[in-house]
Amino acid sequence: MSETFGAVVEQLSRIPGVRGAVIAEKDAGVAVVQELAEGVNGNALAALAASLFRRTAHAGRASGFGAVSLVQLEAAGGHLLAVEAGELVLVVVAEQGAQLGLIRLEAARAGKSLA
Repeated sequence: MSETFGAVVEQLSRIPGVRGAVIAEKDAGVAVVQELAEGVNGNALAALAASLFRRTAHAGRASGFGAVSLVQLEAAGGHLLAVEAGELVLVVVAEQGAQLGLIRLEAARAGKSLA
């Protein structure tokens, strides 16, 4: 299974504008596997993204939107996408000018393959 995880983060990290990817445990917020550009803290990223995903998913259900499959955070330094993958969350970090449509599509496919 870890070979599959490694292949997923490697494939996502090759997309132009992507600074890396992490697969984290959704409940614990701990990185399972990561491939990140220098200067990106994988442990902090995994904890942030897992917490953000869990809380957003809870709020989505409570407000009647139903299941959340993707959460996207935009900041001055770039983008963070967190995709549901069963008991895991797939996290992609992208630069400000990255092609988010392509990244979202590939991340969603990868998340489904991991679920």
